[in-house]
Amino acid sequence: MTGPQKLKAVVAAILVALVVAFVFQNREPANVEFLLWTWSASRAVVLFTVFLAGVAAGWLARGAAIRRRKQ
Repeated sequence: MTGPQKLKAVVAAILVALVVAFVFQNREPANVEFLLWTWSASRAVVLFTVFLAGVAAGWLARGAAIRRRKQ
């Protein structure tokens, strides 16, 4: 392995360890109510879902801004 590959492997291992620690610390169930739905899941799953929704919203907003600049 070259230097950059080793660095990427170390960073990936650290991120995996952090995610595992996060999941173990947030295993308690959380109830989420949205409109007519009630959803119960571990707090880690709820937070990860909200994070993914934020990433998707940012990605869509960035795409719209890029399209406006091109026109």
